[in-house]
Amino acid sequence: MRNETLQELSEHFMVIIPLLQRQVFDKVALPDSVPKRLPPASFRVLMLVYEMGSAIVSDISSRLKISRSNMSPLLDKLEKHQMITRNVSENDRRNVLIEIAPAGEELCRSCHDQMSQRFKEMLTGLEDQDLSELSHHMAKFKSILIKASGEDRL
Repeated sequence: MRNETLQELSEHFMVIIPLLQRQVFDKVALPDSVPKRLPPASFRVLMLVYEMGSAIVSDISSRLKISRSNMSPLLDKLEKHQMITRNVSENDRRNVLIEIAPAGEELCRSCHDQMSQRFKEMLTGLEDQDLSELSHHMAKFKSILIKASGEDRL
């Protein structure tokens, strides 16, 4: 029974994730100020730093499962385009603290706002009862994903 449930959940994810990719994430228009060749991995780093406020390189590396040796070129590109700043940590001079720069914050906010707007557009046609149920289930889904991921929050 458990294996069947896990298989069913896996099948749901395999439909939901590409659907969200096509209907929401692919429709985000990057501002003209964003370099056209910003690698997806750099964007993931930027979004994580935006979410965390600031972080040391090793924390970003472990959270995104990117090797430390691969972090430098990603951070170099973000710093070159003034999306992040790097500073020596005051607490431990061996650590480099990555912080979001104004241009990076603007990009992240723009993407967040566009995705939020796209979700609202997708859900506008639903009945109030459906919206209420979806909201309840999404809150539970978020809670379960956080528990399953072992992170404090996603």
